Amino acid sequence: MKRYAALLILAAMALLPNPCSAQQYTGLSGLVHVPSAEMNHEGDAFIGIHFLNKTMTPDTGFLFKGEKYDTYDYYISLTPFPWIEFSYMCVKRKSADNEQLWDYHRKDRSASVKIRPLKEGRYHPAIVLGTNDFGTEVFIKERTNVQLYFFNYYIAATKHFDFSGNELGVTVAYRHFFRGYNSKWNGVVGGVTFRPAFFPQARAIVEYTGNEFLVGVDALLWRHLRLQASLKDFKYPNVGLCFQMNLLGKKYTY
Repeated sequence: MKRYAALLILAAMALLPNPCSAQQYTGLSGLVHVPSAEMNHEGDAFIGIHFLNKTMTPDTGFLFKGEKYDTYDYYISLTPFPWIEFSYMCVKRKSADNEQLWDYHRKDRSASVKIRPLKEGRYHPAIVLGTNDFGTEVFIKERTNVQLYFFNYYIAATKHFDFSGNELGVTVAYRHFFRGYNSKWNGVVGGVTFRPAFFPQARAIVEYTGNEFLVGVDALLWRHLRLQASLKDFKYPNVGLCFQMNLLGKKYTY
């Protein structure tokens, strides 16, 4: 009970609007930009940072002198039970009042949650429901100062296939963004992953975001360090690094 109490406390901390401040850039499990029905292990906790190419951010709210810019985010996430994940993310923003090109004085905070009502079986895929950057302000029309730049909800299905020790994962999802300027990513999205038998800690990713294609790789090194690198439309790079550990003391190879 003490272990679960500690997990729930950390989950609550991750969801608080903490000014100090695992789709890896959100802190949740998934592909790169596309959500999947994969889940992190029970007790897994992540803290990380991700470089975001300007093509990954909304077309509104991330402009400096009329132009979009590259930025980065940092996050903390937790999987208190095998069927639910939480994350809290801050994306750095430039201030329109600041003339310094590299000064990121503002941040956009968001919380995400992912729930798996159906675990993957021999003949059926796993199913998850999730949302990013959610808030009750969505239902309060007079709160015009609430941005919710990344707010979306989705349902995803993922099935894995094993052949000669290699693993092929197939994901199909339906996603809808709340803000119209993100509508290019609405609708059916998906992708495939490949995990080789000779190095199961790594996987290759190919996905369709609803508007463009993205290829990437990620890997778990020394059990605690996770790296991810990707190219959007084969030319726009995104790179992430995070530290992970299992708060229940369980050891996983990937």
